[in-house]
Amino acid sequence: MISSHRNPLIKQIKRLKQKKYRIREKLGVIEGLRGVLTAVETRPDLIDTILYAPDLLKSETIYEKISRHPQAQAISRDVFQGISDRDNPTGLCAIIKSPVRPLADFPVNPNGIYTALHEISDPGNLGTILRSIDASGGAGLILVGKTTDMTHPAALKASMGTAFTVPIATADSLNDLFVWSDHYKLNTIATTANADSNFWQADYPLPALLLMGNEQRGLPPDALQATQQTVTIPMHGQATSLNLAIATSILLYEIVRHQNH
Repeated sequence: MISSHRNPLIKQIKRLKQKKYRIREKLGVIEGLRGVLTAVETRPDLIDTILYAPDLLKSETIYEKISRHPQAQAISRDVFQGISDRDNPTGLCAIIKSPVRPLADFPVNPNGIYTALHEISDPGNLGTILRSIDASGGAGLILVGKTTDMTHPAALKASMGTAFTVPIATADSLNDLFVWSDHYKLNTIATTANADSNFWQADYPLPALLLMGNEQRGLPPDALQATQQTVTIPMHGQATSLNLAIATSILLYEIVRHQNH
């Protein structure tokens, strides 16, 4: 059992709280029962190390499963609390390999609904959008340009395990994204306040690619011009925009709804 805060594995976990090390090592840390168990059950290939504190892990069933895992390492309550980001840690975390793959290796479903996020900065939004993609039956997520990283602890936490169930790819630029979408003949959709039609009135042929922009800046004009469809979400109150994750979720479900009519 690890009982020292100076253990190399504990130092690595603390190091991975910084983005530069997560990017360099292509690793991240996920904490909590749901996230770790989903990774174990759906993407065992991404598991680097599992750390568990027997004194904190209350479920005997989970303890039995985790303690027998070949990559599992027991640590003391004190050490776990020292690396945890939670007020009441559950005693389970894991170092995981990044689930992101190059866009060239991304599978394309002819009936799929894909989501692309350009230079988003909020890891909570990223994780929440992944949950919506998973829940709506979306085919995958593409991170475009300089976005928050998928291994950010807040992104992994907000994803509630869907970081391991939704295929995720990365594209260096919008141009790379459009070359890919043109090759596979995806119908590209973006939202803007200046669109001629609202999102209820549009048709959404499949395969579809929903492109969403940065939380503050939105999408650049050339990206809007390159998309085949632009729609607007009506705003009836004082607010001029919706949270990115909420707007993305609304549009995803509307695209799905259209396929059932």
